[in-house]
Formats: sequence, C-alpha cells, structure tokens
Amino acid sequence: MTILVILIGAFLMNYLLTAAYQQLWKKGLDAQIEFQPDPSLEGEDAFLTETITNRKWLFLPLLQVGFQIHRNLWFADGENTSVSDQCYKRDIFSVGGYQKITRKIPFRCTKRGYYELENVELVTRSPLMTKKYFETLKHPDHFYVYPRLVDDNMLEIPFQKVMGAVLAQRNLYEDPFEFRGIREYQPTDPMSKINWKASARTDQWMVNLYGSTSAQEVVILLDLEDETIWKFDDIHEEEIRLTVSLASRCIQNGIPVGIRTNGRDCKQEEMFRLNAGTGKQQVRALNEGLSRIDLTQLADKMEFVLSREREDALADSVQKTYIMISKNQRISCFEGFLDLLNQGSSGIWIATLYDDMEWNLPSIRQLPVVRWEVKK
Repeated sequence: MTILVILIGAFLMNYLLTAAYQQLWKKGLDAQIEFQPDPSLEGEDAFLTETITNRKWLFLPLLQVGFQIHRNLWFADGENTSVSDQCYKRDIFSVGGYQKITRKIPFRCTKRGYYELENVELVTRSPLMTKKYFETLKHPDHFYVYPRLVDDNMLEIPFQKVMGAVLAQRNLYEDPFEFRGIREYQPTDPMSKINWKASARTDQWMVNLYGSTSAQEVVILLDLEDETIWKFDDIHEEEIRLTVSLASRCIQNGIPVGIRTNGRDCKQEEMFRLNAGTGKQQVRALNEGLSRIDLTQLADKMEFVLSREREDALADSVQKTYIMISKNQRISCFEGFLDLLNQGSSGIWIATLYDDMEWNLPSIRQLPVVRWEVKK
C-alpha cells in the first residue's frame, strides 16, 4: 500500500511539474542571433552574437538554441554544426532564473553575397526528460559580404586604359572659354595650348588648362550572361570583383561611376542598375548591389542593356566612358557596344577569359581590348 501511495504521489508530482513547466518555460524567454553591425569582405572572418535572456525565476536545465544560415558562412570550429544545403547550428545551454547569456560565434565569409537569418528555434524538455517542447522565434537579420578587391598591381593596366579613355574624352570636349589655370608643358600637349606670356616669364614652356563643356562619368557594363548551358561562375565572380575594384579606384580619383548589368538582384529579382555618383554612399551602394547579384537567376541578353543605355544616352548631355566587362564574344553584343560608343562616347572592353580561351572578335582602333585571365 505504501509503495502504491508513493507511486501515485510521484506520478501526480510529475504531472503537476510537467504541466507547470509546459505553461511557464517560454514565458519571459528570448533568444536572438544577430550579425555583426558592419559588413565583411569575401574571404574574411566575421561573427554572430547569440543572446539568451530568461526573465523569470524558473530554471531551465536544458535549452537547445538552433538556427540556420547559408552554407557560404562557415563556422570554423564546426561544433554542434551540420552542413547540407544550409548550415545548421544547435547549441545547448543551462539557463538559470533571471539570467542572460551572451557569446560571440566566429565564422568565415567564403563567398560574397546577401545573407538573411529568419528564425531561432528553441527546444527544451520537461524536468524528467519525458516530453519535448518547441518554440520558434522570429528575429530577422541580414548581412552583407562584399566582393573582395583584385590585386592593385593587376588592376593597374586596365585602370590606366580607363583613365586614358576618360582623358581623351575630356580633351575632346574641352571648352576654350572656361580657363582653369596653367601648368608645365608635356610632350602630349598641342602647341595651341601654350601660354606664351607665362612661358617667357617663367623661362619654361607653360600651357593653359581649360574646363570641359559638360560633366563626365564612367559607366561599367557588367555582363553576367552564359551563352550556353555551361556555367562560368568563377569568371562571373571575378567580373564582379573587377567591377567593384575599378569603380572604387575611379571614385577615389573623383570620377563619378555608374553600373549597368544584366545580373539580377536577389531581393528585387530585377537587373541591378546604379546611377553614377561619388563618395562613401556610392561605394556602399555599389558594394551592396553587387553583393546581392544572384548568379542562379537567368541573366538577360546584354544587347537589351546596351539598347536601353543608348536610349538613355541620347537624352543625356553627360559625356560617358564605358567599360564593358564580359567573357562573351557574340558579334551582336560587340556591334551593340560599338553603336553605343559611336554616339560620342569612349570605351574599352575587358575580356575575362580562362587562359585556354581565345579572343575571336575583330580588333577595332576605337575600342581597346584588355585581356583579364581568370584562374580556374
């Protein structure tokens, strides 16, 4: 009889304890997973902050906190982590009453992109581990991993080509009535620019500087289309890095830069486009936009982008220097780019190719071509 009473009492106590625990365990309980406030660069390390807050007296002997993020964000320690299509991480805590637990979790940014974190899953068990309870908390957060910059030494040749095109455009539209100053003569200066009085006074050749008749800007045309069923993501990723590197260098030199691409934004699912500008905000918009480009979405034909740009250029007095970054060698695209330049613009073509690929399009004097080899 005594044993029966003990069993009934134990059963009743377990029932009441389990019922109370079921009602109270998630009250005043919160768990947040937040990315670091600043964006990171492709190939660098960053961190998440995991915060568990228990605003009640009830002790939680076992609390599992789980979340999932993209597999491109790789946890170095691999502890409590499984990787498939996503990276799943689950950590177990023992949380006391009115306790707050905070810890930082480092990870490696293996690829540029825009990454979101939606839900945090909580799992606990009853005091005697006989039942399991679940709760999903919504604490959305996002994180940018910017494309890394290409090596400065490798960038020097294409950048000098760009600057040459910009200077040629500037000289072409120079305004002889807008005097800006005087400088020393250089071998490339025409005789008509020599300031004879200043040259006689300083005993060395001096030339006049003039302003241009209109504003100037650089527009990068980023082609991310694959012409066949074969995917060239390595080339496209390098094209994105090259784009952000050239644009950043131009902005550092005070040249407004805009972007046109047939690559699609993963948030808006439309082609990314950035009007020309300078300054820190432009650099940020540039990096964020290129980070959001989703190569899994089908890119439009580059001819469509070129046609739209020709229409816009006709209604715009700004003199532009165009940089085409593309591996594609479709003759219709090549001719479309030449038509754009024939409207009074200058430009260059940067051919992003593997070392075993050949450049087969015709050589045109008005269109310098720079070969940029991509490692497989």
